[in-house]
Amino acid sequence: MNRFCFLGCILFFLLRASMEEHCIHIDYKNTSLFLKKTHGLKALVLIHGGKASTESAKAMCERYIPAFPEYDLISIDYRFSGFGGKELDDVISGIEYAHSLSIPKVYLLGESHGGYLALMAGAKEKIDGIIDAYGMTDLIAMKEYTEKENSQLNTDWQDYIQATLVECAKIELENCLKKRSPYFLAHKIKAPVLLLHGSEDEVVPLDQSERLVEQFKHIGKKNFKFIVLPGYPHGFPLLEGEVYHIIKDFFESH
Repeated sequence: MNRFCFLGCILFFLLRASMEEHCIHIDYKNTSLFLKKTHGLKALVLIHGGKASTESAKAMCERYIPAFPEYDLISIDYRFSGFGGKELDDVISGIEYAHSLSIPKVYLLGESHGGYLALMAGAKEKIDGIIDAYGMTDLIAMKEYTEKENSQLNTDWQDYIQATLVECAKIELENCLKKRSPYFLAHKIKAPVLLLHGSEDEVVPLDQSERLVEQFKHIGKKNFKFIVLPGYPHGFPLLEGEVYHIIKDFFESH
């Protein structure tokens, strides 16, 4: 092998390794997705928090590569819409894409707003497990909280409320929010669920998870786990320390 071929082969493999550590972008059924394919036995559909953001979707995909190297990762670049509107359609498209790969196990993991969307998708689609980290579950109670207790959050909240009003033009807002709340759809969530919430969350209060837990108990759901992290605020990292091991154990046991 001559020197130029040797150097070329090294460059090729270094470039290939570099590319493999990044997520690629595709459009599937008009939904923007970021992917890291391993062609393994498990797929993890990732749903970022906050408002719709291409940068957040891509960053979440790449952030999870080292933590879940054996999983196919599918991060949803969902559109802005009313609660549970087109944003949920995009999550469902991501799940359908995962199933199209014939991967045996498909899980959902969502952070904050993404946790809300993971639960909503779980009420509509067949999946193997859901992790909701500090997500909303009861939009009616959350509306009251933002209006009375959290004026900073209320600004963003009103953007979602206005979009939801447009989508639910012929339905009273309270009834529309019920139809788009995991709390009121708990009986439709069949997959195992892991709820993670910090005790000091001032953005999405702890009682949002507690409400869903009580509803699960009321309907007799057994396959869920609720973990409160003492002293943790909203948005605590999921890929560090105890929390990461809790998440890994959940996926490995389902």
